[in-house]
Amino acid sequence: MLRRKCKNDEEIVAVIAHELGHWKLNHTMYSFIAMQILTFLQFGGYTLVRNSTDLFRSFGFDTQPVLIGLIQFQHAIIPIQHLVSFGFNLVRRSFEFQADAFAKKLGYGAALRAGLVKLQEENLSAMNADPWYSAYHYSHPPLVERLSAIDESEKKED
Repeated sequence: MLRRKCKNDEEIVAVIAHELGHWKLNHTMYSFIAMQILTFLQFGGYTLVRNSTDLFRSFGFDTQPVLIGLIQFQHAIIPIQHLVSFGFNLVRRSFEFQADAFAKKLGYGAALRAGLVKLQEENLSAMNADPWYSAYHYSHPPLVERLSAIDESEKKED
């Protein structure tokens, strides 16, 4: 897909440099470890709900059916999941800015800008969403924010 849109090899290399930035900065490993910890905590939380006889009794159950425990846990965890999701999105967005900075540091700032614009056109995603909406719903910052960050780093170098 990128090859069809980007006719300039430098833009392709810039986007690959961005992806290599994720690897070099261990973003994939951090995300993997965070997800493993979250999964462990969810199993622990479910175990607490599953073993709570008082919780089942408060909902009118004399026994502790597994399915009912799962439903109770799913409903109880919804607010926490929203907070965790928001936190992960903030971290992922910072990872994107760091990977962009990595590609820029390698000398691909202008090519990365052009490549991001072409990818944006291909994906037809929101170009400039409300910052709070974007921070909550999007794992990647909007194009305008990413281009501004690249421009800002260029101004600091001058």
